[in-house]
Amino acid sequence: MTDKIAEIRRQLAQIRFDDETIQAMRDKIAAHPQLQQGFSEAYGKYIKGEAVRPTLGNEMQIFYMRERQTLTFLLFPELLKLEYEVARMIGESVMADQMGGYTLPEIMKHNEPIAANHKYAIEEVVEADDHHAVYRHYECADCYGVPNIGMKICAYEAGTAAGCFSAALGKRCEVTETKCCANGDPYCEFLVTVVEE
Repeated sequence: MTDKIAEIRRQLAQIRFDDETIQAMRDKIAAHPQLQQGFSEAYGKYIKGEAVRPTLGNEMQIFYMRERQTLTFLLFPELLKLEYEVARMIGESVMADQMGGYTLPEIMKHNEPIAANHKYAIEEVVEADDHHAVYRHYECADCYGVPNIGMKICAYEAGTAAGCFSAALGKRCEVTETKCCANGDPYCEFLVTVVEE
C-alpha cells in the first residue's frame, strides 16, 4: 500500500458516528424535503411500472455501480461504516414507507418479496422473532459474481435495512452482514438485531 493511500485510510479510520453526528445527518436530510419527496415519487413510479426516465426507463447495467462500489471499498474499507450510516438515513427517510407489519417477523415477511420485485436480489428469511432475524440474498446486485476479495461489501443493503426496520418498529435496529459473495460465500446473509434501549 502506498504511503498516500495509507494516510487517507488513517484519516478515514478517525471518523466516528456518535448520536450527535447521526442526528446532524438526519437534520441535513430533513432540510431538503423536496429531495425526499422526489425519491418517494420515483419509487412510486417504479412500483407502478412507470418509467422514471422517459427514454432509458428504470433499469441499468449493474456493473455501473458495482465497479465503483467494489473498488472504493477495496481501496478504503473504512468507508464501509460511512456507507452503512448514510444508507441508514436513506432507509429511514426514503424507503421506510414501503415496510408493512408491526412486529419484526411481520416486517420480515412483508419485506421478503421487495428485493426480487426491485431486481436487487432474491431474499429468503431464514428466521425471525421479536428480537432478531436472519435473511439471505441470492444473486445480490452488489456482489454476486465478484471474485473473493475477502470482504463483506453490502453496507448499503445493511444500512437501508437497518433504517427501514428501525422506522417501522420504532426501535433501533442494527443489521450486520455475516456472509457475502465478495467474501467467497454462496450468498449474502444479514443478521438483524433489535436494540433494546
